[in-house]
Amino acid sequence: MAVSDITPMASLLIIAPVVLGLAGTASFWAYLVGCFLAICVALCMGELGSMYPVAGGLYSIVHRVLGRPLGFLALIDYIAQGVFLPASIALGVGTYLHALHDSIPINLSSAIAMAVVTLLAVLRIHVGAVLVAVFLAIEVIVIGVLSVAGFLNWNQPLSILFAPVIADGATLTSVGAGVVVAALAITMFSVNGYDSAINFSEETRGAPSNIGKAVVIAAAAGIVLELVPFVGGLFGAQNLNAYLSSATPLTDLVGTLWGDTAKNIIIVGALFAVINAILAITLQFSRILWSSARDKAWPTPVNHALSRVHPTFRSPWVATLLTGGVATVLCFASDLVTAVTFTAVLIIALYGLVAVAALVSRIRDKGAERPSRMPLWPLPPVLVLVGIIIAITQQTARDIWIVAILFAVGLVYYYVFLHRSRQERWVPHTIAEETILEQRT
Repeated sequence: MAVSDITPMASLLIIAPVVLGLAGTASFWAYLVGCFLAICVALCMGELGSMYPVAGGLYSIVHRVLGRPLGFLALIDYIAQGVFLPASIALGVGTYLHALHDSIPINLSSAIAMAVVTLLAVLRIHVGAVLVAVFLAIEVIVIGVLSVAGFLNWNQPLSILFAPVIADGATLTSVGAGVVVAALAITMFSVNGYDSAINFSEETRGAPSNIGKAVVIAAAAGIVLELVPFVGGLFGAQNLNAYLSSATPLTDLVGTLWGDTAKNIIIVGALFAVINAILAITLQFSRILWSSARDKAWPTPVNHALSRVHPTFRSPWVATLLTGGVATVLCFASDLVTAVTFTAVLIIALYGLVAVAALVSRIRDKGAERPSRMPLWPLPPVLVLVGIIIAITQQTARDIWIVAILFAVGLVYYYVFLHRSRQERWVPHTIAEETILEQRT
């Protein structure tokens, strides 16, 4: 489930073209650095997730380590991701349907796909996991085909990595290291999702240390599945300018090499991959919203509604319908690049909180049991924080301001509503945890 939530195929087909358009052939370095930082993030998550294996995932971890206000900001960030992330991936459905037939509208077809997958996600988790496994198998097959298409038809010199270029109209223009930094947040978004091993921890069995291992293994597996065909496609492109400027570069490469029939077959496989991605993401974030209601983060009527579980499927159906419903609306109102860049800022902001939590936990709670300990501490969280600070400086002012306003509204809500009645709202799971949090805040 965790590897499926990284959605390597969907990320490769939907997010990678955004990176190629932004950084050109320097996207290779952006991916390498982004994937390295992702492993560092996974090490932080693995250690903390093994200590706090609950459905709230990262927001519950930040809550327990850094206190209630920052924990609530992490929840707000997570919920915003819960609607923008599936909407970003769902827009890929319309993109590739449009590639099959240009009369198919991108936004409408994406919204329909989002609505259908939302209904599928209402099925109980065991049924959902079977569907996700089937889609993942299809995903791996398509990834294999794309990798073969690139590496067996090597057309570009190694110099495109050391003298990187970007598509600029009908020509190629040289670019510098700045584009690597600009694309860093998006490449980290591209391999995001390995934290779902923590979000589903209450529904899985085994020692807590297995959760930490699952996070790191899922991150590594997702990176390999995504990076190999990405590199193959970059070197397999016959017309580099057309490849870098295309909205569907990898499937275009297949069409160039093997014809339109092969291209259309791969697009159909890509659509399965995107559906898999939307389903996995919706399953994850609906449970986060359900967990927030269980923890009494909202007014009582809202908590009662969001915490409802379907009597037959045993799934959080209200939270699922709300998450998928808002994402469906966003499919009508947004475009792919805007959704991807904004979601990337949300993701790295949350990663920053996790890295700080990983540092604070080791320094303050020296005697705490850590079923899965990260190696080389404090290097992983420090590298994550440095990378995020550098990446944030290259994001658009619009995206940064929107996230800042979102956090400001969240803090106002916390201090006006949650903070005034601490024993009744935003409740940790045990009395012992409540006592610790009272002492910290």
